[in-house]
Amino acid sequence: MFDVTTTSSTGCRVAIITSRTSDGKACVLANYRGMGQREANAAYEFLVPKTADENPHVWKVAQCSVAAPFFFRSKSLPGFGALQDGGVRANNPLAIALKESVVIWPSAKTHDLLLSVGTGSFSSLAKPIEGASRILQDSAIPRMIRATMSSPCMDGEQGFHEALNFVPDVERSNIFRLNHELPEPLPRLDDVSKLEGMSKMHFTVPTELVRTILATAFFFFELDELPIKSQGVFFCKGSVLCSRSYSRDLVKLVMVEFPGARFEMARGQRLGDIDDDDGCRVCGYYRKKVGFSINGLHEMTSIGIAGSSFFQRIGGFPKSVQELLDDQQANSHFGRADHLVTSWPPKRNCYCSPRVKRHIKFLEPALRHKKRRL
Repeated sequence: MFDVTTTSSTGCRVAIITSRTSDGKACVLANYRGMGQREANAAYEFLVPKTADENPHVWKVAQCSVAAPFFFRSKSLPGFGALQDGGVRANNPLAIALKESVVIWPSAKTHDLLLSVGTGSFSSLAKPIEGASRILQDSAIPRMIRATMSSPCMDGEQGFHEALNFVPDVERSNIFRLNHELPEPLPRLDDVSKLEGMSKMHFTVPTELVRTILATAFFFFELDELPIKSQGVFFCKGSVLCSRSYSRDLVKLVMVEFPGARFEMARGQRLGDIDDDDGCRVCGYYRKKVGFSINGLHEMTSIGIAGSSFFQRIGGFPKSVQELLDDQQANSHFGRADHLVTSWPPKRNCYCSPRVKRHIKFLEPALRHKKRRL
């Protein structure tokens, strides 16, 4: 679970939800630890291997996660005991994902994008039953079964709306639920005869979701220098960057989904067209140098992709300039806590090797001290 063959600058955190067979408590097995703290009495338990023998393979954890009662046997993992399908306790782990995101990124005030994917739903109205059948239906065991099957623990749709109740309204704009309404009741888990028909069902992804993914998942902003105060306002210079090396393809997609797209402040200050950047044409490094003014360092602001009738925030916003400075550890005079580059302003280097001729439009400031040749 923790063996990674390749890494990237952005990284990929994976968490698999299971539940214990002994008490039914939801358990999380993940390829990360996180920087924040988890509550000791949380509604779920984060399982941490203590030895190399307790480091399970991903496919073994996946077997535990899908070991639904009555269909598959539970699986036992060394150090953790018998585990089963996490869906019997957290069919929609939205609440767990919200909590874990705080543990992974404790400095982030909110998420950029949260996507919940369902496996189909069917809505049916309960029909009143009279006579002897009603007496049987209203007995204890049938009522308990109906309540359990429609509870947030077992019903993914109910689990999603239950978790959504604890999310502030201002943070719901970037939360999406993808699910397909089926014309008939959901088939059994082992009914493979339904797969072909379900695969042919027409399904579309909302345009709003596509635009949100393009803006928040790939583009972010960093300051290039400290803000300069003049005549009561702060002038800021920075760069909109792309988290992927195939930025040229992403820019083309953005121009299709956002006709006439440009970077813009939330209050309307234009920062320039997206396809007119200052990056490298050889390796695909994307950089858009921008400048804007604010009234104060603690003033909340946003940068987004805008057009004549739309505005979508890029990743990390809304945020104040002071928070940007803190995130970039601009005032760490004695070195950064993560031991990364300590120089300020940050260097903007493309992905090209030193021997490759770079086709870039920007020039970096010269080094303060030249290294003596040995």
